[in-house]
Amino acid sequence: MKLVRTIDRIAQGKASRRDINKIAAMTGVVSLATPAMRRPAMAQSGEDLMYFTWGGFEAPELFPSYAAKWGEPSTSFYGDEYEAIEKLRAGFAADVVCPCIDVMPNWMRVGLQPLDESRLIYLDDTFESIRSPAAAFDKGERYYTPTYYGFSSFVYRTDLTDITPETESWKLFFDDTYAGHMAIWDSTDAVVPIAALAAGVTDNPYTPDGADLEKVEALMRKQRDLVRYYWNEQTTALQGITSGEVVLSFAWSAAIPALLDSGIDFKWAQPKEGLISYVCGLARANREGTDEELVYDFINASMSPEAGQFMIEAYALGSANKDSYSLVDADVLKRNGLETPEESLAGSHTYQFVPVDLKQRHIAIFDEIRAGF
Repeated sequence: MKLVRTIDRIAQGKASRRDINKIAAMTGVVSLATPAMRRPAMAQSGEDLMYFTWGGFEAPELFPSYAAKWGEPSTSFYGDEYEAIEKLRAGFAADVVCPCIDVMPNWMRVGLQPLDESRLIYLDDTFESIRSPAAAFDKGERYYTPTYYGFSSFVYRTDLTDITPETESWKLFFDDTYAGHMAIWDSTDAVVPIAALAAGVTDNPYTPDGADLEKVEALMRKQRDLVRYYWNEQTTALQGITSGEVVLSFAWSAAIPALLDSGIDFKWAQPKEGLISYVCGLARANREGTDEELVYDFINASMSPEAGQFMIEAYALGSANKDSYSLVDADVLKRNGLETPEESLAGSHTYQFVPVDLKQRHIAIFDEIRAGF
């Protein structure tokens, strides 16, 4: 459970360097020594670049060649992308930010600068399925490049259920058989797409509206009476799975190592309707005047196979760079559910931008359902 709790802290922007080292130790990374910092003879240094990122993503192993050449960048942290966007809107200046692709339309409103694709040396080494989503571009110019991805699915107790690989489906979250023994993330980012996929809304399960939203709402109401609880931190769900109180729970792939360590009989599902995935990366922010060599050295270092290796080993997240996987022990890839990244990505539903008014309606419906109405 410690691994998942620490990754929960990263997701909330609360992780420290010590937390990162804990993850490394728990996932079998032998050495996480900070790369040797060599400051060039020229006047500028790594600190001249302002990196605005998630708490916990400042580890120099995530941009090793930049750290070795220039030293570490200046950093400022956020725990939520919308918080970061508002800070930029209010006047904060940064060189590089870490958007997820479903939020890119909002990032584009705060003065991002286009990227020169000819200077992105690892772009062609990223998985094709996540390399060039529509939201990465505006008027033909690229503003975003992918660096990592993750999956959402569900875990279930193989010794306490009759679920088999052939019956793995999001529809199980609406099955009376598991009433009182299932758990789900307390967010419309989970309950809406799960209900949509179960209802057969597969084109874009994140934006159901009209008749599709009516189907989704009906399933969400049914689910309310079946769940044991909605959870805010994945550790709560995994404690329930481990004890047997919960036999079926929505989960992120970071749950796999912790459940393996627990020794229980479980399976990370491959639902027939497809996994849910999220893809995040880097963008050039609103700050003017920073030497472009620093900016592109940082972005390229973050896209390198070595940075991706660390992302896989220490964070249990997938690297966007295809060449990272040959650097990782096969047992670690299996442990983290990343043996077949391209196949898994191709068959998944990547989070998409939800227009603000529709998102507010989804939230209002969910709030009403949870309140018992």
